[in-house]
Amino acid sequence: MNHSGEANIVELKTGNLFALAGLVIASLLSAPALSQGKNLTPLKVILFSPDTGVAVAQARGLFAAEGVEPQMIQTRSSTQQMRGLSQGTYDIALTAFDNVLAWSGKEGAEIVALAQREDEVTLPLFVRPEIRTLGELKGRKLAVDAVDTAYAFVLRKLLLPSGLDFKRGDYQLIAAGAPAERVASMKRGETYAGIINIPWDAQARSEGMVPFIYDTDFLKGYVASVIAVNRAWAQSHRKEVIGFLRAWRSALQWLRTADHDAARKLVMTQAKVNPQAASRMLETVSKDGAINVSGAKQVLDLRSQFAGRPPKGTDLKAYIDTSYFDAAAPR
Repeated sequence: MNHSGEANIVELKTGNLFALAGLVIASLLSAPALSQGKNLTPLKVILFSPDTGVAVAQARGLFAAEGVEPQMIQTRSSTQQMRGLSQGTYDIALTAFDNVLAWSGKEGAEIVALAQREDEVTLPLFVRPEIRTLGELKGRKLAVDAVDTAYAFVLRKLLLPSGLDFKRGDYQLIAAGAPAERVASMKRGETYAGIINIPWDAQARSEGMVPFIYDTDFLKGYVASVIAVNRAWAQSHRKEVIGFLRAWRSALQWLRTADHDAARKLVMTQAKVNPQAASRMLETVSKDGAINVSGAKQVLDLRSQFAGRPPKGTDLKAYIDTSYFDAAAPR
């Protein structure tokens, strides 16, 4: 009787193990089916630096809830980024608004901005340690992404009060590429200064570059970075664009009431940045993502001052499309 009882126990345990194994196998087999059932549409998103709203939306599953799956691609230059957007290599760009002005119509495609990533711009200027005054940059090579777009114009503007004029040949601009490439160029001694935006400013400090304080009054309201698309692609992928924006806007909405420490940890983990960078990203992120039209005009005016009329003219309506943003209100 005892032997029979033990046999029944062994048989029962064995049966349970087989049943458990069956459940595990079934769950493994069904996992891809569930994933496929979601029908997540991949979106190729090209960017220079991590985005706070994107990081939060990814961590909280907001993109998946909208049926899209952003694939983040870090660009080496605005030329790679914007040409790729124009040609359809990439779907969405997180880029400087001035790049939209410069590239819309440049190679045929219309590029439009849909939302604004930051309400307050922070564009730190770094110099090599031997540079003590901005005047000492005369005759030097300075690192920029591209010589005729975005923060190259900001750099030219901030150097004018120090008597340095690019048109006069007081210095050279070297197209070094993205922030990390600019830092590397400065470290090698090829260039002597450059605007290194967050979170790459931490890399500049670690490489011995020195932050230089300048008068930032002319940047108040300036629209630095936006979410941009190829207009033709967006028109044929309206559902996906609205889904991406709704998830992103929902992340911004969550941030408005979220515990700061919890939000910072989330951004640190998802964006893979240090605590200081995460805090600064949270400080500058847009409250709702709406484009400040007067700030966009500042960017247009700066481009007009240094590079003349952009390819699509001077009407901001050619460069901003609010219809997708309006349709993407958080649920």
